[in-house]
Amino acid sequence: AEVGAVNMTIPNALIRGAVGGEALLSVRYSSFSLDLPVIKWQLQREKAVTVVQSIGTDIIGTLRPEYQDRILVFENGTLLLHNLRLSDDGTYDVEISITDDIFTGEGSITLTVDGRVRNSSV
Repeated sequence: AEVGAVNMTIPNALIRGAVGGEALLSVRYSSFSLDLPVIKWQLQREKAVTVVQSIGTDIIGTLRPEYQDRILVFENGTLLLHNLRLSDDGTYDVEISITDDIFTGEGSITLTVDGRVRNSSV
């Protein structure tokens, strides 16, 4: 019997973005299963913050308010963050799992957000 595993590759583990811009956290995965993957992105903090969880491109659950209307998940697992904020800076863990597969694909991408804000009226 074939041992099912999700094989995931991350073409670029270091991403730079600027406040107000966008960042593409790019991943690719392969699997023998035809089932849609469950894709989970988390931002590493003292306690990991779930950025988004989806089945294929369909987001499941409710997004945290700070991510509303700023996120897009692609079929290959890639995450697009719009309208970057300084708080988006950090290391993102991605996990791709498929029901039929025993092993889950996991990886990390570090996003650096440069704050080129001239007038900061907070």
